[in-house]
Amino acid sequence: MKKKVIALALVSAFVGMGAAHAADTTAQAVATWSATAKKDTTSKLVVTPLGSLSFQYAEGVKGFNTQKGLFDVAIEGDSTATAFKLTSRLLSNTLTQLDDSGSTLSVGVSYNGVAVEKTGDTVMIDTANNILGGNLSALATGYKTTADRTTAQDAFTFSILSGTLDGSTAAEFKDLPEGIWSGDVSVQFDATWTSGPSGA
Repeated sequence: MKKKVIALALVSAFVGMGAAHAADTTAQAVATWSATAKKDTTSKLVVTPLGSLSFQYAEGVKGFNTQKGLFDVAIEGDSTATAFKLTSRLLSNTLTQLDDSGSTLSVGVSYNGVAVEKTGDTVMIDTANNILGGNLSALATGYKTTADRTTAQDAFTFSILSGTLDGSTAAEFKDLPEGIWSGDVSVQFDATWTSGPSGA
């Protein structure tokens, strides 16, 4: 028998472009963060992003920086389980410019060098096949523990993959309009506790 739980991690992201400064010129900017607070210590699977994403365009390389995005995973143990599997799948990854141009950026997500995509699941832990999760390995050994919840932390790598001028016309980064893009990057996590002979 398999018990499957889904969690969703949502990371707000924005891209800013700095202004050039000349002698005797001053400039002022205001940064605003949208904020929410949530506490959940009872769900069977909880995934919490630790921080937000901020990409900056660098003229020297004509591209945007890459970011590490930490996340925390907490699971409830199941003493009857003989195997545990954790996967991730990209749900949304589009940033839209905050004016009327409709320009967009596509954010890429990878885990340990493997792309997290919308078309399939990326395996993070699969104890039946001896995939123990690297930094998440505490989950691979603690999925049966019922005395306390098991937690572990790891990171995705986020990067700007491509951009458009108006939502449909592809453009090189150097040709994108000036401005700020904003949006959410959402990753779905699926956890499965399997009970039965040999983890089948």
